[in-house]
Amino acid sequence: MLSNDCPNCGEAVVVFSRSCAHCGAYNVSRRAAVAVTASLAVLVVAIGVAIFAVLGWHRVPGGTNENEQASEDFTWLQTAMKECDEVAAKAPESLYFLVVPLASAPEDDAGWRTVSLNDLGNALLLKADVAIEGLTQGNLVLSSEQYRFNIRDEGTNTVFKWSPSTGVKRFSSNEAKSIENFKVQMLTDSRTNETAWGAAFVRQKGTCYWVNAIVGH
Repeated sequence: MLSNDCPNCGEAVVVFSRSCAHCGAYNVSRRAAVAVTASLAVLVVAIGVAIFAVLGWHRVPGGTNENEQASEDFTWLQTAMKECDEVAAKAPESLYFLVVPLASAPEDDAGWRTVSLNDLGNALLLKADVAIEGLTQGNLVLSSEQYRFNIRDEGTNTVFKWSPSTGVKRFSSNEAKSIENFKVQMLTDSRTNETAWGAAFVRQKGTCYWVNAIVGH
């Protein structure tokens, strides 16, 4: 415990004590100690807020346990898509994505390729209704594999990267005002080809892009 000497009698006094236990004199150091402690608490909170802001992703509620998915109706996922659309519409200069990582049985790969919208290099992109139908029927599950989600500005070749994630996430960037065309990339431990990108998307401001991707392909 931190302490200082009492100016009246010279005995040690704990800095947070109101008075000296030996002579009863008022502890003049207490107020300064309390102020320093409060300042440190504010600093810790500020650092936490700053770190969250830099990451720029939002965890979406919903189960990702593959053993529990068979009984889900996935209305929570449809709600998450709608909410992302609403947020994006209010901030048209920013860029929003709702990433839904999916997994399928290897023997079904060829079939999913025939209905995919785009080959993202390391993943297959599906339409929202196809993805939700596949989840509801049990032909797809939400992947629990960690992934890295990146986009590339085709005008400047600038790559925007977010921290490794798992499960359904909403990603955003406030530095996307000038982006007109972009490509999307999903990287996993089993698919790490950083040169693999899908076809380019034309930027539509105020839109949340739903990335329903079968990862690991």
